[in-house]
Amino acid sequence: MNAANQNRYDRNISLFGHLADPQIMGLTLYGEARGEPYEGKIAVGTVILERVDHRKWDGQTIQEVCLWPAQFSCYLKSDPNFKMLLDISHNWDREASLNKILAQCWTLSTGMIDGSIPRDKEIAEAHCCQYLTTAAKQGCDWWKEMKLVKKVGHHEFYA
Repeated sequence: MNAANQNRYDRNISLFGHLADPQIMGLTLYGEARGEPYEGKIAVGTVILERVDHRKWDGQTIQEVCLWPAQFSCYLKSDPNFKMLLDISHNWDREASLNKILAQCWTLSTGMIDGSIPRDKEIAEAHCCQYLTTAAKQGCDWWKEMKLVKKVGHHEFYA
């Protein structure tokens, strides 16, 4: 990892690393998919777990995968969600008790980690580790070389 990315990763760990895996995955689901339907949150959660299981270059744990530089835009300091996620992380218990969508994301992450909530079958079978919003397609082209596996809500999932 280059020095700039190492600094970003170290910053993310220092800011969010106190959260347990279900919390950090729930926070990532909240930052990336809170406006998506239930199936969309499951799909993003599946991508996180597929990265842990099949793509070692960006981490081997949920925390590493979620906080790895430039993998989830909600953890980029320039992202409008970043400050909100930071505030949530410092007041987790209060925020999770007041915010129904955050609580749902936390419940989903806990269930997906322990296996009581299954991963999205199509995304898991394809070992799909990439997604983007349909609006973000104009800003990048990595997806053009990949196979579209599924579209859920405003997200497209690629393998």
